[in-house]
Amino acid sequence: MTQKVQKTPSEMNVLIVDDNQYACALAAAQLKKLGIGSTRNVATGAEAVLQLMENDYDVLLTDWYMPDVSGAGLLGVLRDQRFGRNSNIAVVVMTAYASSDNLERALALGADEVVVKPVNSADLGRAIAKAIAKHEKPSKMPANDEIIQLDDDDEDGAVLL
Repeated sequence: MTQKVQKTPSEMNVLIVDDNQYACALAAAQLKKLGIGSTRNVATGAEAVLQLMENDYDVLLTDWYMPDVSGAGLLGVLRDQRFGRNSNIAVVVMTAYASSDNLERALALGADEVVVKPVNSADLGRAIAKAIAKHEKPSKMPANDEIIQLDDDDEDGAVLL
């Protein structure tokens, strides 16, 4: 199994999926402001599946409610191991409908992070960083005698090695 090499933001390729052209343009502008090197916008979940089958992306930024294939449907296809090389891509879901049911469902279906629209650049950047971190493999396995310590200051309950 190959280990992903950590990329700088300028080397990253992000696929943006949203049926609202304004939302796509806004997300692309925010990603550019964050220093992301390349973005591609598509308007439907079906287009996203085709893009993910043909190209490598580092992050998928997707809307939750779309007319043809919703964010839930896209995650269902994407997280199936038969999907191939992009089945383990970092996924950030964007939604204007932040009910607890939507948030729980998105995470249960394999989203790494969920952000509420309208989202600012700083929050989007944090969500992408967290999503990517969830997919990075540790550079080495800890030895039995290494101490595992809970990070009490971190809100996500991270474990420090």
